[in-house]
Amino acid sequence: MNPLTTPLSFRRILAGSPGRLLLCRSTRHGGRYMRASTAYMSTQGAAAAAANVQQTWEAANAKNPAFAVERELPLPKSHKREIAIFVVVAAVTWGLGSVVAFNYQRMTSTPVTAALFTARHNEKVREVLGSQLNFTSAFPWISGDISHLKGVVDFEFDVTGSKGVVGRLVLKSRRLSSSQNGEWKTIEFYVEMPDGRRIDCN
Repeated sequence: MNPLTTPLSFRRILAGSPGRLLLCRSTRHGGRYMRASTAYMSTQGAAAAAANVQQTWEAANAKNPAFAVERELPLPKSHKREIAIFVVVAAVTWGLGSVVAFNYQRMTSTPVTAALFTARHNEKVREVLGSQLNFTSAFPWISGDISHLKGVVDFEFDVTGSKGVVGRLVLKSRRLSSSQNGEWKTIEFYVEMPDGRRIDCN
């Protein structure tokens, strides 16, 4: 029983002397009056219940129910910093992925593989760099532009052979007509040595 909602008259009864309270009523039966007594509750139990309710409100730091219900809620935590970090990381990741993808596309393109094949079988290049001419690494950086739509091939990358010498393969070519099947003209195609000497591969 909540002492806060108990009627005033009943609370006065609970505040009486300790012991059992008897609710009595009289009935007339066969010319005799009989008293029926029922133990309702003890005043000690009521006092203990009131003390428990008071401790509950004190633990909640509330003087009354209205305070606990109407107090202001804390503001939601801002996630602006986390969102900004995510956007920056996503942009950097997307940018690096695009660069790597375009470089791989140039590395596996027909002009690059054809130029490397031609230089590999060039006698003068084999004399300086050795046999088995190839890229200097598994994922080399191909500088320049390769665009069949524009009719422009202009790239360069490092190569090395069995002798361990590193050279720079350079190829520049243009398409003579705007047609996709037009003839191409090689402007420059050579392997540059570390000392600046160039070996023509045309």
